[in-house]
Amino acid sequence: MKEKKEIKRDILDKFRAIGAETGDTLPAQWLEAVYVMRLSAEEKKLFKKAVQELVSVGILEQVEGPSLNLRLTAKGEHLLYGSESTRFQREAETNREWFEFSGNEL
Repeated sequence: MKEKKEIKRDILDKFRAIGAETGDTLPAQWLEAVYVMRLSAEEKKLFKKAVQELVSVGILEQVEGPSLNLRLTAKGEHLLYGSESTRFQREAETNREWFEFSGNEL
C-alpha cells in the first residue's frame, strides 16, 4: 500500500519526468485515467489528502475543468529543480577553476 508521502512523490516525479515548468499541467487525464485507477480505495483517500497538501503549501494548483488536473507553481518548479540548478552551477564554477589558464603556462 502506498503512503501519502509516496503519492506526493509520484505526482511530483511525473512533473519532473515531463520536464514541467511553472504553469505546466500534467498530461490530460493522466491523474484520473492512469494513476488514480491503479490505487486501492484506501490509497485514493490518501491521494486526495496528498493533493490537498501540495495545493495548500503552494507547490501545485488545481485546474478547474471537467476532470482533475494539477498545475505546477513557481514554488513547485523551484522544489523540483532549484537545488539541482544550484548544485550544477556550483559544480560548474568548481570545475572551471581546474581548466582556467593564466596564459603563462608556456
